Amino acid sequence: MIYLSLHIGVRRLNSKQILRLQAIPVCQSRHSVGAAAEAIKKLKKMEGAIDVKFPAGSLVPKNETGALNFVRKYPDYNGTNVTIAILDSGVDPRAKGLEIVPGGDVKVVERYDCSGCGDVDTSKQVTAAPDGTIVGLSGRVLRLSNVMKTKCPSGEYRIGLKSMHDLYPSRIRDKIVADAKLKTWDEAHKKAMAEVSREVADFEAKNINAQNLPLREKLNKENLDGTVEFLNACEKKFSDLKTTYDCVLFSTDDGWMAVIDTTENGDLENAVHVQEYSRAHEMVNLDEFLSISINVHDGGDVLEIVGMCSSHGTHVASIACGFHPDNPELDGVAPAAKVVSLTIGDGRLGSMETGTALVRAIIKVMELCEAGRKIDVINMSYGEHGHWSNSGRVGELMSELVNKYGVVWVASAGNHGPALCTIGTPPDISQPSCVGVGAYVSPEMMEAEYALRQKLPGNVYTWTSRDPCIDGGFGVTVCAPGAAIASVPQFTMSKAQLMNGTSMAAPHVAGSVALLISGLKQKNINFTAFSIKRALWNTATKIDYVDKFAQGNGLLNVEKAFENLTNYKDCIENYLRFSVSVGGNGAKGIHMRQGLLTKPEEFNVSIEPVFFNDKYASAADKISFNVRLTLIPTESWIQCGSFLDLCYSQRTICVKVDPTGLAAGVHRASIKAYDSSCVEKGVLFEIPVTVVQPIVVDPKSLEYTQTEAITCKPNTILRNFFLVPKYATWAVLEMISADKSDTVGGKFLIHTMQILPMKYCKAQETQKILPVNSVSTTVHPFKCVGDNILEVCIAKYWSNFGTVPLKYSVKFHGISPLNGNIMHSASGIHRIDLTTLSAEEVLPSVSLKSAVMILKPSETKITPLTTRDVVHPGRQIYQNVLTYSMHLNKSQEVAFYAPLFSTVLYESEFESQFWMVFDCNKMMVGCGDAYSNDSFLKLEKGDYTVRLQVRHEKKELLEKISETNMLANIKLANALSVDIYKSYNQAIVNGKKITTFAFPAGVTRPIYLAPITNEKLQKASFPNQCSWLEGTIVYAKDELGKKCDTHGFQYILTEGPTVKKNGTGSPKENKSKFEEYSEGLRDYQVAQIAKLDAENAEAVYKTVLKDNPTFVGAHLALIENLDSNDLKMNLPLTFANNLDKNDKNAAALLKFKLIKIIELAELAMKEIDQNALLAYYGLKTDSRSNAAKIKTQMDKQKQQLLDAAQKKLIALSKLRVIKAVVDSNEVGDDGVDQLENIEQLFSDIGKFIDYNDTKVLLSSIWHAYTLNQYGRMLKYLGKLYEDKLSREIVEEQSRVVSERKWPHIEQLLNKVVVTSNPQGFRLF
Repeated sequence: MIYLSLHIGVRRLNSKQILRLQAIPVCQSRHSVGAAAEAIKKLKKMEGAIDVKFPAGSLVPKNETGALNFVRKYPDYNGTNVTIAILDSGVDPRAKGLEIVPGGDVKVVERYDCSGCGDVDTSKQVTAAPDGTIVGLSGRVLRLSNVMKTKCPSGEYRIGLKSMHDLYPSRIRDKIVADAKLKTWDEAHKKAMAEVSREVADFEAKNINAQNLPLREKLNKENLDGTVEFLNACEKKFSDLKTTYDCVLFSTDDGWMAVIDTTENGDLENAVHVQEYSRAHEMVNLDEFLSISINVHDGGDVLEIVGMCSSHGTHVASIACGFHPDNPELDGVAPAAKVVSLTIGDGRLGSMETGTALVRAIIKVMELCEAGRKIDVINMSYGEHGHWSNSGRVGELMSELVNKYGVVWVASAGNHGPALCTIGTPPDISQPSCVGVGAYVSPEMMEAEYALRQKLPGNVYTWTSRDPCIDGGFGVTVCAPGAAIASVPQFTMSKAQLMNGTSMAAPHVAGSVALLISGLKQKNINFTAFSIKRALWNTATKIDYVDKFAQGNGLLNVEKAFENLTNYKDCIENYLRFSVSVGGNGAKGIHMRQGLLTKPEEFNVSIEPVFFNDKYASAADKISFNVRLTLIPTESWIQCGSFLDLCYSQRTICVKVDPTGLAAGVHRASIKAYDSSCVEKGVLFEIPVTVVQPIVVDPKSLEYTQTEAITCKPNTILRNFFLVPKYATWAVLEMISADKSDTVGGKFLIHTMQILPMKYCKAQETQKILPVNSVSTTVHPFKCVGDNILEVCIAKYWSNFGTVPLKYSVKFHGISPLNGNIMHSASGIHRIDLTTLSAEEVLPSVSLKSAVMILKPSETKITPLTTRDVVHPGRQIYQNVLTYSMHLNKSQEVAFYAPLFSTVLYESEFESQFWMVFDCNKMMVGCGDAYSNDSFLKLEKGDYTVRLQVRHEKKELLEKISETNMLANIKLANALSVDIYKSYNQAIVNGKKITTFAFPAGVTRPIYLAPITNEKLQKASFPNQCSWLEGTIVYAKDELGKKCDTHGFQYILTEGPTVKKNGTGSPKENKSKFEEYSEGLRDYQVAQIAKLDAENAEAVYKTVLKDNPTFVGAHLALIENLDSNDLKMNLPLTFANNLDKNDKNAAALLKFKLIKIIELAELAMKEIDQNALLAYYGLKTDSRSNAAKIKTQMDKQKQQLLDAAQKKLIALSKLRVIKAVVDSNEVGDDGVDQLENIEQLFSDIGKFIDYNDTKVLLSSIWHAYTLNQYGRMLKYLGKLYEDKLSREIVEEQSRVVSERKWPHIEQLLNKVVVTSNPQGFRLF
């Protein structure tokens, strides 16, 4: 039976009901066919009730704020002659609605990546060869295109190398790799795997007993296994595929042009050619996904490739000013506005903004304004949370841009509600210069964008951030629609997407400001950023039932704002801002949140008028300025003077706040300042006041219970503020529906938060969506800090239908430690005193999960940056680049950070900090900034260089941080524990460890931690240079307490040299001074043999042998002199490839050297008794008194034997290659082909060492090559690469793969060669 489901949502114009047709079974029977026909008739009758008009106008909402009516009323004020700078992840000029403005001009007029992610070092200049080629930094020969030859007749080019990895958003990267794998890899690789699998099956069929194979068959099996292992490794390696392109830059009569070799084979005729975006507005596709543009800086030394690190910026721009001439309903708010795209999200960090990017964006806006290309509005839907807001380099520059250049800076308030004090930075900076925007959702948006089954009253989103700022200021100016289904970049393969957040509300306001400015310009009305913000504030529509902490002064009202600006266009305050400062810390408001408030408090509030571009404002205007203010407190518990006469100087008033009569909870008010001569134009400024009166829980029960059920509808928010009892360390929130029949319940966003001094709002919080019903109690444990106010915010989610009668309780628990965070191993037994809040069971445990290595700078260099980093009119920014070195003996997961700069960005005194980690080939393997301390990188064994850049315009400040340490936090393979005891004596004798024991309420008792034994530390296998171990300590036995009440714990390691114990080591030999001299002279001469020219080396060699005829070291030293240390000459296929069969003289000279090496190796091996060595290493134990001395001698002889045997084997193998390649009787002879000799040497080597050991890998590689066993070659080459990250090794692998006829793997390895071997450190 086939079922045809027709679920058609029908909206009647006069009803809220949604009608649905049930699934109609369709089968081949007379009755069912009749039933289906009857259903169709009914459907036709219902068609009149179906609303077929889709509410497309609410996909990009404009009606809620009056923006749509404004444009209908004033069609010319649609953003014409207005430019919006979008500080975001990058804007795609090819996205629908962002191609043009009305009239056909380009909409996105500038595109810059301010982060540095797209920068290419093109400082190297080359001249084209006569054959029209240049050699790129990849090493490829690049054949010039006709365009290049025509437009650059001089033949002078700049070359660079760019990994495209960071220019793609992470999701798109995965998609590209998956697409390439499907189209270019899978089929070929499966064929290769199948072929090898058949070879393995054939071998196993012929060799049933695999345990007792002869050496030759063992090697065959190893060859097959090595091939399979290599193919599997390539399969994994493909997922980490990175593509690196050669870039060529050259100057033309029309500006700079770049050529990006997307062919990866040097065919520049078919490569991508692109001109500067500023001149040509040209975008080009590098592939199906990524479109880019370019800019050029520093006279051609830097090529900037501009991509997009996410779709966010394009979506934002579409809301602000998208233009859809064929579908006006989808237009953005200001369709005629133009866009300057300034990317502040760094693709190297995902899409995180950096200080460098922010400052460069500010500089670029200043630059454009100075050039007469005014930026009117900035939209910044980005931000973090600051620890404080009264200072910070980036915030100061933001305010400077607003105050000096008159740009209206619109910023999203953040998506971190519903708890209070969650405003992001910006708008929470030292001056309230930004327009902060909260997110609102209307009934029409619910219907069109979210497909909700019913409309709810308009409200703010549950998650939108809430006022006040940490210092009490207003963070939200207005709220606006916080969602849209708008255009996104082409790389998404989608026309439009739904996104929501204050990120979407801010561009609505930015677009609305563009409408206002467009109208004001056309009416020739002067305005400033101050007058615009004040008009938005004064005319917003207050929504009484909406959370007052989320909506600012209300929902944006465009028409009223324009009316306000035009009616009061001549008021002097339009050119002023009023700086309000509370107390000595420069707070933006009064914020009382410091315990139980039992008495009135007075605050000194300074008010200072500041003219726009104050330093250049008219002196006459300053002198004549005078406004007489009427001050009106909005609540009776606030008192201040009623009038203030204000001239152009700072005045201070006293504000008295009396919270003694206030009920428990949060209370918000303000002092409104009106111009007494014209009250109707609205407030000139407000002094915000927020008072929190906490609940003090019963000291016996330590619990607060909401006994009467509270009815919770969608977006109902319950806030409780508690004064957390002293010694409390965690609390438990329990919730249940009081409706016994309610099994479905509701969805609640729980947000608990404490605002700790000089810490950001996330420092002590939990935020979680939880279901609540009547079936079982919902339990939410969370950490808290005693003697501090805690907000417990319970919010029914905005889109969660139905009502829930909610009961809840909060109970406090606590086990408070003293001296509980740091233990020094050298101090012996460590004591921690525990105090309990109530009776608790205690079971402490420590888990150490990482080891920390301190990196000290090996080099610091302060230099001025380029013209790109100069703040107008000539404030040079400097950089201090600090260099650190680190070595890892094995693969590790490592997180790097600079503690001096961690977790501070906008509030930092320094404008930027950015570090990059490079391997020994200078390939960047990781990077980070202020928020990277938890980001672990998987690093292989080897040497690494870390480069940290810190920027500031004051050179003297950079000099002060020249000794800044970085930390490398290394994950332990297994967590380490610390033994804990109940008594000191048990700890000192390693007695009975602690078990669960009960603490009565309010009692303090000690526990004792014993140092970790050296044996345990050695087994943990972390680098010896580590200074401490990090992890957590928990005290509670209670599962809920263990889950949330964890404390950071540091275990300081004992540093210093290892002390040798008496009686260990080799006894010192008694030698005469002359014997010591003779040995020293001999060793010095031997050391010089390898460094001298051939003639002198031979002379010194003979001198050493004359006095020391059996000294093996002399033979090996001369071998080193004769043999090439160049890795290329010691890899078989590379060696063969470099032989010139036409140069027989060179071949003869090489043969002579190789024969000499063989002779010397034989002399060295002759002096070593191999049987004695085998006998020694066959011993299980050596109980002789001088066993240590004997071991040293035997180990030295073994290494000498291995060195000689390896040199001889490789020399014999090279002679075979010379004979095969050059093919001359003059060069080769019948005695050269000594395969049996090679086999014997290989066998002898295997008696003393594993063939996979790095000391003999080269001989293993040559032996495999001699037998044409490419699988073994690939295996040994892989191990050699692990030990030494060398380009030559990967190139050798590529040649081996070529011999096996695997072109798809050869292509992969060629990509690896280029990407893994840049020609220098990456630009910051």
